[in-house]
Amino acid sequence: MKKFISFSGGVESTTMCILYGKGAKAIWCDTGAEHDEMYERINFCEKALKQIHGEDFEIIRLMANVKVKGNWVDNLIDAILGWKFMPSQGRRWCTGKFKIEPIDNFLSEQGECELLIGLNSDEESRDGNWGLKSNVRYSYPLQEDDITRDECKDILKEYNLLPDFPLYMNRGGCFMCIYKSISEYKAMYIFDRKTFDKVKAIENKVQDKRAKFFTISVSKKSMQFIEDEVEREIRGWGIEAVKGFYEQVEQQQACGAFCHR
Repeated sequence: MKKFISFSGGVESTTMCILYGKGAKAIWCDTGAEHDEMYERINFCEKALKQIHGEDFEIIRLMANVKVKGNWVDNLIDAILGWKFMPSQGRRWCTGKFKIEPIDNFLSEQGECELLIGLNSDEESRDGNWGLKSNVRYSYPLQEDDITRDECKDILKEYNLLPDFPLYMNRGGCFMCIYKSISEYKAMYIFDRKTFDKVKAIENKVQDKRAKFFTISVSKKSMQFIEDEVEREIRGWGIEAVKGFYEQVEQQQACGAFCHR
């Protein structure tokens, strides 16, 4: 039976690749809206894991194929701009169309196979976001082997594979994720202005004729508001003090089975 690992580059999925990856193929779904650091992380992990498993390991990179107003697109940005419709807490279509469906479509063509999902033993009440394809056996080996998140981190430290994402990648996987906090977007403005400006441009482009301004962040604060607030903080405290503050924002565990897990 073919064995696949649901891979995000995060703590749990990388641990699975170390422990169960020999002879397996990891699946990573590229939304086309990932941080540059994520692409670097995926390439770094693949090289290291090939060495660990004597080249008997591979990361398969998938992308979606979604019809948007008559046109087929393979990335989340084009879908958002085509529909002028951002994902939201109530309509989290980004995960379904740009993570779950591409993986399900790929697995449907693999015959009888197994998919390893990275929920640790601290999360036994969760079972992931899966369509349960009839040809796929879904397994949770970290739970089955009673491996906690802290134990995963210890394993990754041993192999020099513990992720060290910047502060603006605490939660959401995509660079304009609705679940990023204001602190994350502020950190992005300070440490990665180019990406912040892309988020701001997307936010402006998804507006329509309704009078109410639609914000990307669930905080209901616009990117312009966040930018202005950071600039006020810099004027008041100085750039180095502001950088130091946002460098100390506590890292949080990923909110889903796909983002940094």
